[in-house]
Amino acid sequence: MLGRRDRKPIVWAFSLSRLNGLLAQVVPEFAGAAEIRIFHQGFEAAVELATDAMRGGEEVDVFVSAGANGAYIKRHLQVPVVSITPTGFDVLRALAVARRLSARVGIVTFGRPPEELEQFKDLYGLHIEQRAYETLADAENAVRDLTSRGIEVVVGPSAITDIAERLGKKGVFLHSQSAVRDALNRAIEIARVARADAARRARVDAILSHLDEAVAAVDLEERIESLNPSMSRVLGIPPERAIGRRLSELAPELALTRVLETNQAELEQIAKVGARTVVTNRIPLRDQGAPTGAVVTCTDASAIERADRSLRSQHRPRRFVATHALADVVGDSPAIHRARTLASRFARTDATVLVTGASGTGKELFAQGIHLASVRRDRPFVAVNCAALPETLLESELFGYEEGAFTGSRRGGKPGLFEAAHTGTIFLDEIGDMPSPLQTRLLRVLQQREVLRLGGSDPTPVDVRVVAATNHNLEARVAQGSFREDLYYRLAILRVHLPALSERREDLPLLAEHLLRSALARHGASGALDSALAAIEPRLGVHSWPGNVRELENVVERIAVLFAGAQEPPEEELRSVVPELFGRRTRRGDGHGAGDLRGMRQADERAHIQRVLAECGGSQVEAARRLGIGRTTLWRKLKGEA
Repeated sequence: MLGRRDRKPIVWAFSLSRLNGLLAQVVPEFAGAAEIRIFHQGFEAAVELATDAMRGGEEVDVFVSAGANGAYIKRHLQVPVVSITPTGFDVLRALAVARRLSARVGIVTFGRPPEELEQFKDLYGLHIEQRAYETLADAENAVRDLTSRGIEVVVGPSAITDIAERLGKKGVFLHSQSAVRDALNRAIEIARVARADAARRARVDAILSHLDEAVAAVDLEERIESLNPSMSRVLGIPPERAIGRRLSELAPELALTRVLETNQAELEQIAKVGARTVVTNRIPLRDQGAPTGAVVTCTDASAIERADRSLRSQHRPRRFVATHALADVVGDSPAIHRARTLASRFARTDATVLVTGASGTGKELFAQGIHLASVRRDRPFVAVNCAALPETLLESELFGYEEGAFTGSRRGGKPGLFEAAHTGTIFLDEIGDMPSPLQTRLLRVLQQREVLRLGGSDPTPVDVRVVAATNHNLEARVAQGSFREDLYYRLAILRVHLPALSERREDLPLLAEHLLRSALARHGASGALDSALAAIEPRLGVHSWPGNVRELENVVERIAVLFAGAQEPPEEELRSVVPELFGRRTRRGDGHGAGDLRGMRQADERAHIQRVLAECGGSQVEAARRLGIGRTTLWRKLKGEA
């Protein structure tokens, strides 16, 4: 069976007497365009027939009729009614026929007489009596009045000619085949447009019905024309009871009267409808520039909050991604240049790399740079701090676990970070602090390239490149027995040592400018860069920077906050916020000395030497190299003789 959108338009034509014959002659011409049925019915009988048929499931798109009959049907049925209206040519033709029959001619038309009739009378200087009617009673009276005035021929529709002939006068039928064709064409077009509108409304209603957002459309009088189920729930009334009622009567908080008056949209406003808080958008509707109504949409505020949380969750930085390249390492000193060159060369291989250096020297930055310079750059970069987690948690994080491996384990188990880093790089920071039992498991992973989850029995092969980092002297730890020797040799295949900031003081101005530029930009004070640099650059060499680049970054952030104010801070305020830059100056005044020992107080100097010596695992040769002094000088300073 064809759907409503696919079938031909269905047209019912109601006619009386002479019009019936015209319809019968013309209807076959429309067989391919519409299903047209002719009924010899009028007025009450026609309405009753149509009503019963539609109640029984009959579908009718348009009714066609003429004169008072058509007007009566239009008043009593909801389906569109097209009236068969005589054209000006029909009037002239009928009058010409009537004039051949008699000089005393009258014309009776439904409603106002055609304008062409007046033109015809004026053109030929004819006297033609005119009458109009609305009902059959009017028609009877009009014809009787004409006959009483001596009119011998009456021109008009079927009802008029029938009355005239009943009264013994001649009747000339007004309608023609052309008028019938025109009416049927209009009926078919109305049906086509109505069906297209219905299909469009059905599509819109189907879309709206699936929206969580509540939507209602009103006409120019603010009467509801359509609404979706969500709006029905907001209003607390079924859709069939809401259609046709004013929106402001059902929900004053959603009223569209002001939008209809001003023709201006009102967007993203908060309203309270019953117990609900909603965000509303009120928008005027236009058709070819002319106002036709308005629409209001409501979104539950809690739904917006949920969407906001979801968006923020989805836009969190992705895990397991490296963001810093080796080119991001700032500095031109020979020490940092050597480290950067080695890291770039090592990145071309898949061998394990051990990055050493004091805290704050940028070991993870180098690890990310090695990953991004390698063939694994598009694969995961997984970083884990071996000193930040308890031993039991670190084990499950690194190697994963099977379901039921321990109390509280996730259903289905969980892959570890080694599995997450498959085909990529895993960065083991603070490897020197890894507990001894885990060192054994890590060694197996490095040797076998497979991971055994906690509680599991089947190992999982993994393809990972390992970069480890420590601020400890692993050789010394091996000697102390706190770090496995075989693991050390597995990790230290390729080694990159990062110099402390005290070993590359010539990089201080460059680093400070780079960090300060970023910090001031975050605080919206990029224009203060020159004045901030001028205030701090001469003082950078005063401090020993035991916290290395991380400490410098901390100091620069405080300076940026000060210079982000409306006025440049006075020296007293600068001194209180960054006291590191106001210590004792070096004897040479420029702060550039080997190993930053010159200018330090003796106690500070010895403490610094002891710290460097510890970092070197007690190796005086390495400590002297880092400090830029001879071994004899180092020995004397340790003894307190220099």
